[in-house]
Amino acid sequence: MNYRADPEREDDTSSLQWVRTQLEQIVATSGRVQLAQGNLTRAQALAQDHMADPKVRFLLLRLKELAGLNEGMSEQWAELLRACPDDLQVVRYCASRLVKERHIDDALALIERYIPESSDDPDMLFARAKLLSDIRAYEQSDALFRRLIARHDDRNVRIEFAKRLRKRGLLADAYETIKPVADQLVPGSKAAELASTLANDYAFYRGFEPEEGLAGTDIRIVSMKHAILHFRDREIEEQSSDNRVSIALVTGSLGPGGAERQLTRLAGELHRMAASADRLPSFMRVKPEKVEVLVKQHTEPSGSGKKQGLDFFLPVLADAQIPVTEINGLPAISTSHQSVADPALTRLLEQLPPPVHYGVTRLTPLLRANPFDVVSLWQDGTCLFGALAALLAGVPTIHLVFRGLPPNIRKDRYREEYPALYQALAQVPGVHFVSNSRTAAQEYAKWLGIPIVRFHILYNGVPELATSASAEDEKKWTAFQESTPDATETIGGVFRLEPDKRPQLWIKLAAQYLKRRPNARFFIVGDGRLLDNMVALAQELGVTDRLLFVGLSNHVGYWYTRMDAKVLLSRYEGLPNVLIEAQLLGVPVVSTPAGGAGECFVENVTGHLLGDVEHPDLNEACDKIESIVDLMRSNDVLKQHSRQRARDLFSLNAMLSKFLSLCVTVMGTSRNDEPLGIGPMRLMEA
Repeated sequence: MNYRADPEREDDTSSLQWVRTQLEQIVATSGRVQLAQGNLTRAQALAQDHMADPKVRFLLLRLKELAGLNEGMSEQWAELLRACPDDLQVVRYCASRLVKERHIDDALALIERYIPESSDDPDMLFARAKLLSDIRAYEQSDALFRRLIARHDDRNVRIEFAKRLRKRGLLADAYETIKPVADQLVPGSKAAELASTLANDYAFYRGFEPEEGLAGTDIRIVSMKHAILHFRDREIEEQSSDNRVSIALVTGSLGPGGAERQLTRLAGELHRMAASADRLPSFMRVKPEKVEVLVKQHTEPSGSGKKQGLDFFLPVLADAQIPVTEINGLPAISTSHQSVADPALTRLLEQLPPPVHYGVTRLTPLLRANPFDVVSLWQDGTCLFGALAALLAGVPTIHLVFRGLPPNIRKDRYREEYPALYQALAQVPGVHFVSNSRTAAQEYAKWLGIPIVRFHILYNGVPELATSASAEDEKKWTAFQESTPDATETIGGVFRLEPDKRPQLWIKLAAQYLKRRPNARFFIVGDGRLLDNMVALAQELGVTDRLLFVGLSNHVGYWYTRMDAKVLLSRYEGLPNVLIEAQLLGVPVVSTPAGGAGECFVENVTGHLLGDVEHPDLNEACDKIESIVDLMRSNDVLKQHSRQRARDLFSLNAMLSKFLSLCVTVMGTSRNDEPLGIGPMRLMEA
């Protein structure tokens, strides 16, 4: 929009009113982050001579919120509130900002200070209920709305509560709230339209779920579930006679994570095979024809201060000339402009959870225009936005690839959509559940109530590391050797210095082990946020002279060859590559039972597993490190066994063979307990 200056403004009052009007227009047209960011400079220029006016400050702060600014926002809102202590709109935004910064208790205290729960004024309690709802304190706000309705049965309270419930997707609750006053509403009014829409939608969804299935349930999740179940009787076309398949590997980012590393590695190997498909052995059941990577986002988000490294593996894919498409850069095409034959399905697609809607409007058109035989969705978030999108595009084979423990265990990653998503997908032909460890597969199966035989194990493909060293690495090791000439054993760790890896506990373990074996020495390869804390702890525990912080190294294989044992104390893991890397070089390991750690080695032969992942016993850890060091020292037979087992299970060829076996197009349904056309999962033992 073009905002024109008015040369006829004659006095301060008219000037201020004009600025307010302009700012209101700017805020109204800045619904998207990019628009708000683009409008911010002009808005600040307009406001600069009127910052004493509370409304100007309010509008400018609202625009900053829309633009995604964070730094100093809480203080600016608090300052405005001091200037406007009776303005409940400012209270609302102050409280919302506190919630954004995860100061929930402070937000609740702010609302309590301005509108106490003990108030007897129904209007003030109505305002309190709305404020609590605005900061997503839904349990408290819902209880207060219902109390007000029970005591006063105010029609406006019912309408407001119904409107808010509907916005949260709670269709049945909204319908039941407004139903008693529906016949009292003025025909043609917004309230009457709301009541009519709720009644119509409720009747539609009652065709899919019983009353108890809708009460208290987000209708967007119900829509997602039944949109997926629309495909439970789908028929899949037979695979072409030459068994060539086109494959899309889909991920959330290309950041420096283990899943992204494996996906990049797999893409490279599949692309290499596709380039030489004519020379592949004739007995291969499936041959890749084309391979592409679809990533939700690899460019840095605008306005972000710190680089997130979302494009970490992008150069690797670019060097291999593997096509990469960024889904965020695709146009969003509404479902009303897509080809959907069934009217009921069209209506379901109109109300989907935001991530699912994202996939349906961006990924589905891409997969229709550029069809693939296989769409492999990596990690829960990608499964959420990609599964229904792939079904709508008619993709024959869909992989749901899990890379760690399920989100019911990793609470920070949980979303309400996940159980309904996976339980519905389990009923659709051509959908494969794939995990990189049997431990994770068992946890997913138990959580979802899906038979374990529906899961396939796709172990990581881990190349053997070169053992050469850089001059800097050799210099560090030589200096450490010279400073610890009495050392009889070397214990190593390779991990990021981040909370989930529990690096401080690792330092405490080193200190405790040195009390038993004072001639031991330790080193850690890796870097992270907790480095300064670890250095301070090492000094406090008096182990600095027996401990080397290597930092980041591009020659990790060299450091493995310096170890007598490798120790990992993580709280969470998928399938820890660092344990596999150690085993490939004949290095014994001791680890917490995090994720699939126990599948990376042979217990009591080439490594030891601790008994408790939440509260590791350091005495037990010391016992097991002593045991495995003494057992493996100079035992070339066990070292060779370690190497051979790791090569058999975790080689790139093993990963490729398993992955391609999951790319076979199969017929039939998945309502029984057997994987579609591939046979039951075999849990590999040592």
